[in-house]
Amino acid sequence: MEKASQDKREKNTSYQPEMHVRNANSREIFKNDMLTSQFLRNYTNIPLLSNVMPEDIEDVSQKYQAFLGVEFEADTIKKVYIRRMDGTIEREVYVLSLIEHKSDIDYDVAMQLLRYMCVIWQEYKATQNKIQEGSSRRKNFRYPLIIPIVYYEGEKEWTAGLHLKDRIDFSEEMAEYIPDFTYQVVSLNKYTNEELSKKHDEMSLVMLTNKIQSSEDIEGFRNVTEAMVNSPYVDASDEKKEVYKKILWYLLMKMKVLSENSRKMRGGTGENARGYLFENMEEIDIGALKRNTAREKQRAEEEKQRADALEEEVKRLRKLLEIQEQK
Repeated sequence: MEKASQDKREKNTSYQPEMHVRNANSREIFKNDMLTSQFLRNYTNIPLLSNVMPEDIEDVSQKYQAFLGVEFEADTIKKVYIRRMDGTIEREVYVLSLIEHKSDIDYDVAMQLLRYMCVIWQEYKATQNKIQEGSSRRKNFRYPLIIPIVYYEGEKEWTAGLHLKDRIDFSEEMAEYIPDFTYQVVSLNKYTNEELSKKHDEMSLVMLTNKIQSSEDIEGFRNVTEAMVNSPYVDASDEKKEVYKKILWYLLMKMKVLSENSRKMRGGTGENARGYLFENMEEIDIGALKRNTAREKQRAEEEKQRADALEEEVKRLRKLLEIQEQK
């Protein structure tokens, strides 16, 4: 965490921790067990998690807030149950989900992950010792596995070191004295739209939507959502429909075209999450685009066509929201 960010929280009492850079999408992705299970199965390439289902996931993030403080409010900690072939629980592991949403890379991520790990292990030790006094001092006592994952949505290539030792001086000469681990980075922009669309899950829809960073990206998204209307998404469960509605709502909001009707259609979607899905996206103000045509005669027709196309897309998205609301 940079000192400037820390100072901001200390000096500004109106500072909203949920708007911190790392909050990004976590409240919309990683608080949802269905999306989390899809993310772990289909995007992490970790064999241990290849069969994880929503019912295998327990969100335990709240337990650690008292230890970690407000700057960690939006990062998530999941307890994942690994099952035997007969469905019984064999082991439990922990998965840390950190979000890097801005284009600026936080090079201290590994140290932050270490802090999480220490808190989780300390709490686990205390719990086990309450169950059986002194159990942590025994030879066969083992701490749970913790899998750290960073979901990165920035456009730049991730260049931070993937090992804790990369942040510690004398890491080569004194390697045997330095604790180390690696973390996995799932980078949104490593996937093409075609690769994501072939996955045919709700997480791919979220990621496709998050790839929209400017008005030029709208057309690609249009093709995806048109296909969605006539796809299995139409027959989705209420939980899945809520995910779709939120995605469309945030896109409309970012395009600055929300009406009172679309606000009503949004129903129960959360206001606090509204800035997360498209934080990198350029403002797309259709009204401004039309006004600019008068000032730029040479490009007037081109800009007007672009604005009209966006307006048509807005109408289509609103209609899609209505469809989802009626299902």
